[in-house]
Amino acid sequence: MVTVLKLIMPVLFFLSGVLPGLTGAVDAISISLTGMPYYSITDSSDFLENISDTSIVKLDENTGYVGDILLVFMDKNTSLIKRYNAFRSVGGRCIGYLEPANLFVLQAAFDGAGEMASLAENLMQKDGVLYASGSYAFKNAENYTPNDPFDGLNEGRDHWDDSNPDGGTWWLEAIEARNAWGYRSYFNPIRIGIVDSGFETNHPDLRGKIVFPSRLLSKQNAPGAHGTHVAGIIGALGDNGTGISGIVQHSTLVCVDWQKEKGQLWIEDLRIIFGVGYAIKAGAKVINLSLGSSGSVPEGKPAYPKLWMDAEAALISFYIATFLNKGYDFVIVQSAGNGDSDGNPVDAFNNGSFCAITESNSISALIGVPPKDIIDRIIIAGSARNLGAGNFIQSGFSNVGDQVSICAPGSGVFSCSTPERNYYQYMSGTSMSAPVVTGVSSLVWSVNPLLTGKQVKAIVCDAANTRYTVPETNDKFWPSAPYRSYRMINAKLAVEAALKTLYQTGTVHGKAVDSHGNGTPCEIKAVCGDLEFCFSCSADGIFSFILPPGEAVITFTASGATAETAADVVLNETTDSGNIVLM
Repeated sequence: MVTVLKLIMPVLFFLSGVLPGLTGAVDAISISLTGMPYYSITDSSDFLENISDTSIVKLDENTGYVGDILLVFMDKNTSLIKRYNAFRSVGGRCIGYLEPANLFVLQAAFDGAGEMASLAENLMQKDGVLYASGSYAFKNAENYTPNDPFDGLNEGRDHWDDSNPDGGTWWLEAIEARNAWGYRSYFNPIRIGIVDSGFETNHPDLRGKIVFPSRLLSKQNAPGAHGTHVAGIIGALGDNGTGISGIVQHSTLVCVDWQKEKGQLWIEDLRIIFGVGYAIKAGAKVINLSLGSSGSVPEGKPAYPKLWMDAEAALISFYIATFLNKGYDFVIVQSAGNGDSDGNPVDAFNNGSFCAITESNSISALIGVPPKDIIDRIIIAGSARNLGAGNFIQSGFSNVGDQVSICAPGSGVFSCSTPERNYYQYMSGTSMSAPVVTGVSSLVWSVNPLLTGKQVKAIVCDAANTRYTVPETNDKFWPSAPYRSYRMINAKLAVEAALKTLYQTGTVHGKAVDSHGNGTPCEIKAVCGDLEFCFSCSADGIFSFILPPGEAVITFTASGATAETAADVVLNETTDSGNIVLM
């Protein structure tokens, strides 16, 4: 057969270049031989509908792989003959494809993990094959705890005070979201990806916000509380008189429901890979993954076998590298994970997917992408719990270690939900902290769309752009776990840092006080020519913000008392306005 193809195909390829109508004949031959057309090949993920929990071959109770499935990355210019030869060498037929990774999903019979690895190794010896692997799977453990009871949150405490985050708005106060929104004049529209377990598209705070990369993915969406909660944190509508405000109100949420069915027990790399790829191709700049596998770490052990985590990291790092090579840029935010099966923190490396990628196990260099270029676009989010009065601690379930990049509010977060839960609810988990980080990263990128993913991560995770330290938890079940403190993400300071990369600015600083000289909370409006900015200060009265150089008229308002001052904003300098007395 191969000999015949070698004789026929060059003639057909030559003629198809002269007679375009013959490309259909080449495609028909390609489909017959490999399962996919050669010229008119497009994304194909229908095969995922046939993969379920019963498709998983267990290695143990918590790890496994998808039976009879191989993933093959090929050079874009590989001839049909070489493609056929590679597939035939393992008895494989293509059932799925994803561009621009040029990833082929093969169905090929094999018996056991050893034979799977052997076939993958055999494929990598073939001309045109860049990398081949099995498709791994880990037990699914959702990274949240619904309706968390220990937080003691009650109605009537949802007032804004950034110096003392509290109530249903504490997670926004802790990151100074309102003062980040003060720079909304500089925000640009941005598309944000969310790969999660279903979205309530008719939610009053999400209506018109959610899009899907394709009609098929829209049809496959099965609304769920988890995905809806995550979407609300990132991009719920603001100023609509109902519910909550998400962090990035000028966003479009590109959503992919990764779960085939409710109650799915296994997380398959295939679904995550395709979901992330679809989001990136649909224009998403920051992609949120509130998912992971650490909750199924074998009982009595602090970690999965490193061999399997490294194998998963190799596959995903290679996959992401193919997108960078094609000119796409992005940031991936993943939740650090909620501890082991009993909720005791472990090394976030065990949460799998992007959490598992390190410089030593990444294989992106195989196609010329340094591992650091991959890692510099991954942010792993730990969870913080509010202790009151501007004090925080890591949530008792939040995974730890060097893989964790930064902390964000994750315990007792109030956001959108399904109609069965009256559209809103509290949830806790690193699944909630990840979308906070996604939201702040998106604000940064929306301020300066010229930034790279690497620069966005650097701004968001720079300690100089944060205000609080989040100490390690007091309850340490696993002595070997790499506990450490992290910084709390800050939307205001991160946005200001992004503004300084594009605009000339100066800083205005001072303190709003009442007639007795005591600090007082107030609303602040600054007018600089045609630009208007709105900020606030907390109970201590201290304010600080950046403005364009030149004269600014600043008005302070609090409970009927007002004050107005003019400030001469100087480039790269701080103007001290002193005490502003509100009368």
